Amino acid sequence: MDILLKTKSFLSNDLISKILDSFFGKASQLIFTMVFSFVCARLYGAEVFGQYTYGFTLVSLLMFLAKAGMDNGLIYYIPKDGYKYVSFSFVAVTLLATLIITIASFIVDEHYVRLMMPLVLFLSLEQMFFSVYRANGNIKKYYFINGFLSISIRIMLIVIFYLTFEGHQNVNSVIISLYVSFVIVTIVYFRNSRNTFSKVTYSKEFLLYSLPLFVSSVMGVVLDRIDIIMLGNMVSKKEVGIFQISVQIANITSILLFIMNTVLAPKISELYHSGKLEDLKNIYIKSTRMLGIISLFATIVLCLLRKYLLLIFGYEMINGQTALVLRAIGQFINAAVGSVWLVLSMTGKPKIQMYANLFACIFNITLNMILIPIYGIDGAAFASMISIGVVSVFGYVVVNRYFQVKPYKIF
Repeated sequence: MDILLKTKSFLSNDLISKILDSFFGKASQLIFTMVFSFVCARLYGAEVFGQYTYGFTLVSLLMFLAKAGMDNGLIYYIPKDGYKYVSFSFVAVTLLATLIITIASFIVDEHYVRLMMPLVLFLSLEQMFFSVYRANGNIKKYYFINGFLSISIRIMLIVIFYLTFEGHQNVNSVIISLYVSFVIVTIVYFRNSRNTFSKVTYSKEFLLYSLPLFVSSVMGVVLDRIDIIMLGNMVSKKEVGIFQISVQIANITSILLFIMNTVLAPKISELYHSGKLEDLKNIYIKSTRMLGIISLFATIVLCLLRKYLLLIFGYEMINGQTALVLRAIGQFINAAVGSVWLVLSMTGKPKIQMYANLFACIFNITLNMILIPIYGIDGAAFASMISIGVVSVFGYVVVNRYFQVKPYKIF
């Protein structure tokens, strides 16, 4: 409580307001996502839910290729140059997404995955809008669209399809619900952000800065999601569905880190560009201490209640108990070190994260190849825990030495 009071006294009222908006927005998004997973898994079964998870994970990986780091580039440049590169980044992302969709459609074998490929464009545009909303401070509005409106539409549609086509439900019903929701919210995003678009301004500097952020983002999502792709190819789609539920529950441990990063990214960039490094370091120290305490409490609760939390999604999901614990521990380490990679990327040093994530990905894939055939989803969860833990601790050490800060006195 003392740490929370000190943090509140330090941070500006505006920043506190944005953190609260991000907290309630992300919490509502998480709740609605869990409700969607619950409804989908309960109505359609672990097999169909696993197919959806596998396909959507692959689409998400390709989305990170399409946005090419330009979403984080916007967060870095908007506090500095305003909306100068917004139009250019959206055009570039649209062209890249179209190219990726075309190529992937010829490579992918599974019919339902090919049907999901155009979602790469919608997901990429959504992430670009997320960056604009973050830079503008309109976090509450974004989460209303992304967390409430979009997922509510999906839930409503999969229930309608289930009742309408009883006995003939398959993954196509889930895919249709995704398309409808993405089309609607993309129109809403454009209407709300039309004042940020102007003439297309090409910038080599913008692209070069975004490049290492692009590699870091791709490696980061590969590190977080490659286990699902490998499980989908090495075991069954049912195991993928069980693993996905365990991952979603375990990620509650690090939800506050995502919330902090959402708000602090433009703030850190602003402080860095204005030369207020002491304020930047103080924000990092206080937010890291708070993250460490809250994430530790969340990890303990999740580990103690793991069986009962998984039973909510169906009896067959209790096979994910060990995976849930391992993933939760990994996410605890990730949250406890604070916004280390955000600090580096928003202060002109994105290449460090790029190299660290590249190493972690190679390490994680190697462990998955060894452990999944032997231990299944538990092996994938252990590989993820070790890889995330190693790269998080490395980032913590780098930030501590580079900025001469030490959030935890003993380390």
